[in-house]
Amino acid sequence: MKLLCICDPSLYTSPLQDVPTTYQYFAQHPQIELFHAPAEWVSDPYQVQAAVVPHALTYDQFLRLDTLPRSAYTLSEFDLVFCRRLKPFPPGYLNILGQWSQQVRFVNDPISKLEQIQPDFLAKVAGPYIPETLITSELEDAYGFLEQHQTIVAKRSNSCGGRGVFKIWREAGHFWVDNSLTGTRDFSSFERVMGYLLGNVPEPLQFVRYLNNVSAGDKRVVVVNGEIYGAYVRRSRTGYWVNNVSVDGDCALAEVTLEEEAAIAGTVGAYCDRNLHTLGYDFLLDDDDIWKISEINAGNIGGFARLQNLTGEPICDRLTDWMLAYAGDLKPSKRR
Repeated sequence: MKLLCICDPSLYTSPLQDVPTTYQYFAQHPQIELFHAPAEWVSDPYQVQAAVVPHALTYDQFLRLDTLPRSAYTLSEFDLVFCRRLKPFPPGYLNILGQWSQQVRFVNDPISKLEQIQPDFLAKVAGPYIPETLITSELEDAYGFLEQHQTIVAKRSNSCGGRGVFKIWREAGHFWVDNSLTGTRDFSSFERVMGYLLGNVPEPLQFVRYLNNVSAGDKRVVVVNGEIYGAYVRRSRTGYWVNNVSVDGDCALAEVTLEEEAAIAGTVGAYCDRNLHTLGYDFLLDDDDIWKISEINAGNIGGFARLQNLTGEPICDRLTDWMLAYAGDLKPSKRR
């Protein structure tokens, strides 16, 4: 299989992170010929500049992939494309990949990805399995949601790693907003809060009731093509309300509960039907001791290498076996 992977190597500061680890795994696999394209090389709708990845790929070589000699390839020369670019996606990026998808198969369809990152997609697909949620950019509606729940979380759809997630509450006559990247800020009015949250892109935000049991951790369940690969819980070492590994989260192996299995079964079809196959389900513990979906990440998810390290099982083998079968299944009805 000729596999083209897209990522920005400079964003991965540890050799144990999922993208460098899976790049190394793909590079040494006897059935894979691996090619790399930096995210900024995605500019032509008909061809790509790509570099051949060395078989014995070290972490230092991974960091320098963008400096390798590159050649122009037509998209049809590849069997599969796995886009591992981190959000936020720049304007037009997924549209170009959408044109690519007419010529080559993707692990996750970019046109469907455009739909999936819309602010209201999760609520439409997973409504019964998520906490109380409001999708809006309207000041009055958002303020009413805060008044109802006292403490809420706002999420930007085109972000990752906790960067676009904000905790909001009112105290001592001020409105307080906390973010793992920018810290805690106070505002004299909720109008100023909304201006801060919306920024220069007034896209609707996802407002969610804050779950008080976040200290129990953030459970990641890795799902590929509808099959559960395993789960682990990320917990902040300092008790912070954001448990992402990119902040200060530690990981421990976890069980998948019957409620979580039901939530996955009730939602995964909407993703598979759209050819979005690598999914990271994130669950948070609610006040009723039931883990609720907080997010369904589609596309570039972490967890394969993490699960392999935690379980000792060949998780990357399982993923690759599926990818090889998927790339070889050329039935027109399954092509986008």
